[in-house]
Amino acid sequence: MEPVSRIVIVGTGTGVGKTHAGVALVSALGSAGASVAGLKPIESGVPSEPSEAATDAAALAAVSTFHVKHPPPYALPDPVSPHLAARRVGTRIDLERVAAWADACAEAEVLLLETAGALLSPLGPGVFNLDLARVLRPDHLLLVAPDRLGVLHDVAVTLHALRTLAADLPAPVLLLQPPAVADASTGTNAEELVGLGIVSKVWGFPRATPTAPEVRTAARSLLEALGF
Repeated sequence: MEPVSRIVIVGTGTGVGKTHAGVALVSALGSAGASVAGLKPIESGVPSEPSEAATDAAALAAVSTFHVKHPPPYALPDPVSPHLAARRVGTRIDLERVAAWADACAEAEVLLLETAGALLSPLGPGVFNLDLARVLRPDHLLLVAPDRLGVLHDVAVTLHALRTLAADLPAPVLLLQPPAVADASTGTNAEELVGLGIVSKVWGFPRATPTAPEVRTAARSLLEALGF
C-alpha cells in the first residue's frame, strides 16, 4: 500500500535545520488529523541508549501520529559522516534496505523522511543522499538551507546538482531558516536568492521551538501550498 504522500527533506549541509523543519511539519500534519510518520532512516552519532532528546529520529517519532514497528535501519554510533560511521561498525549502507523499510511504513497517510547531511554527502562509494532521495520516491522534495553567509552559493550548487543529476525528482521547495548565530547577511538572503534568479520563492521558518505559534503558522502555510 502506498502512502498518500511522501515528503523527503534534504539539505545544503549538516546542522542546517532539517530536523527542526521536519518536526514542525509532522506536528502540523498530525494536528490537522493526518496519519503521519516522521522518519530518519540513516543517522550517525546515535548513543547506545537513545532518549527522545538524543536523536533526530526520536524527535520526529515523538510528534508522529503513526508509529513504525521497526527501528531505523542505520542508527550508527560515531558522530561522523554516515558512510564512515557504517564502515566503523563493519557494514555498508544499502539503499534498497532503506527503501524497503520506508515501504513497510506505508500504512501512514503521509511519510516525512529526513536525510542525513547535505544532498551530496556520501553514503558509500559512489552513493550519495541524492541517490537516497531518489529511491524514497518523494512526491515533495524540501531543501533546507541556513540564512547565513555562503547560502547563495550552497543553494545554487545544490539546485544545479538536482537539475543535472536527478531531473526525475520533484522540483525542490526551498526552506530558509535563521542560523544559530546571525551574520551580516542574515535577513537579506531570501530576497537575494529570488532577485538573482536562483529560486522563484523562499519559504522561511522562524528560529523557535517547532511547536511555537509562529513556526506552526509557517508549517501550515507551506503544507497548504503543497496541497495538504
